[in-house]
Amino acid sequence: MKSSAPTPLAPPGGGRFDAVIFDMGGTLIEFENVPWDALYPSSVHSLHRWLGRHRKRVPAYDHLLARFVVLLERRRARIRAAMREYHITPLIRELAAGFGIHLRGAELSGAINAYYAAIRRQLTVYPEAKPTLAALKAMGYTVGLLSNTPFRVHDHRQELEHFGLWSHLDAALFTSTIAHRKPHPEPFRLIAKRLGVSLKRSLYIGDRQVEDVLGPQQVGMTACLIRRPGKKYEEGKTRSCEIWSLAELIPLLSPAGGIKSHTHNA
Repeated sequence: MKSSAPTPLAPPGGGRFDAVIFDMGGTLIEFENVPWDALYPSSVHSLHRWLGRHRKRVPAYDHLLARFVVLLERRRARIRAAMREYHITPLIRELAAGFGIHLRGAELSGAINAYYAAIRRQLTVYPEAKPTLAALKAMGYTVGLLSNTPFRVHDHRQELEHFGLWSHLDAALFTSTIAHRKPHPEPFRLIAKRLGVSLKRSLYIGDRQVEDVLGPQQVGMTACLIRRPGKKYEEGKTRSCEIWSLAELIPLLSPAGGIKSHTHNA
C-alpha cells in the first residue's frame, strides 16, 4: 500500500518555526532510570550519611525519611492545587531543622549535594539528543529548554554540559527559578520571551501529555509528543504531532519535509 506524501511540521499560517524548545527529563536526559519512589529513599540515605559525617547528633534514617515524605507531600499538594513549583533548598533546610540541625551557607549546599548525588549517578542522555540539537542549530533554529524541576540551576547546567548539550542552547529556563511549573502558562511565556520569539512560531517537544502537549497548546505553541518506551499514555487525552525519536525532528523540520507527520489522538 502506497504511503501518503510526507508533511513538514509548520506553525499556524505556514512557513517555519522560529524556535524549537525542549523539555529536559524524559526528552533529552533520562532522570528515571531508577523510579522516583526508589530515588527519594536513596537520596535521603545519602543525605543521612553526609549528616553523620558532619554532625555529632543525627536522627535515625527511618525518622529522617518519614519526615522527608511529609514535607514532600505538602509541596506536591501545592503543585496539584496551583501548579506552584517547590524548591529543594528550603525543603532540605526545613527537613534538617525539624531535628534541630540548622544548615546554612556552604554546609547547606553540601547537604543538597549529598542528597542530589544519588539522582545524578543514574542519569543518562538519549543518544540522539546532542546530534539533534546540533543539527537544529545548523539549520538556523533558535533552540531552547524549559524544564520542570525543584533542583538548582547549576546542577542541571553541569549535567547538560557533561552530556554536550548546553552549548547548543540559546536559553534555558528551570521552574525552580520561577513561581509555577508546567502546564501553567507562565513558564512557556517566559521561555519565549527569553528567546525573543513568539509563542505561535515556537515548537515545544516533550514526553508528557499534560505538561508538554496541553501546556504549550494553551498558550498558542505547537506541541510534539515524544513517546518513550515504558511510559504510559492515555489515548484520546491529547492531539499533537508524535515522534518516537528526537532524530525524527530533523527531516520533519527541514525545508523539504521528509517524514510523515504523525498526528494521533494520543
